[in-house]
Amino acid sequence: MRAVVLIGLIALALAALSACGDGTADPPVDADPTPAESCVRPGDTGNANGVGQYCTPEGGECAPFDLAPLCLATVGQDQWFCTRIGCDATTNCGPGAGCLLETAGSACVPCRCDSRGIGCP
Repeated sequence: MRAVVLIGLIALALAALSACGDGTADPPVDADPTPAESCVRPGDTGNANGVGQYCTPEGGECAPFDLAPLCLATVGQDQWFCTRIGCDATTNCGPGAGCLLETAGSACVPCRCDSRGIGCP
């Protein structure tokens, strides 16, 4: 009889523990932190220059690319890829990328993200 009561109490305690909390669950550790707005996703690779390589804030993924050393995520942008800023109409951003000229500045971007870049088809 004691064993039945003890098992019942353990089951009740486990049920109570699972019901505790504020109703929200922490995301899994391996959840994708990339903003939904980003056209580049984890695992995406850039071109030979590094333009379009997926990167994360302070992750260092762009360090190997002399021609695309800046990770936009590191500077608070919603696009998480390596880029070169300060390009112009004569800049070769590499295959599949173009120089996007805006009034605020310019950067090499993958053509799949914005086809308005100079050099995009």
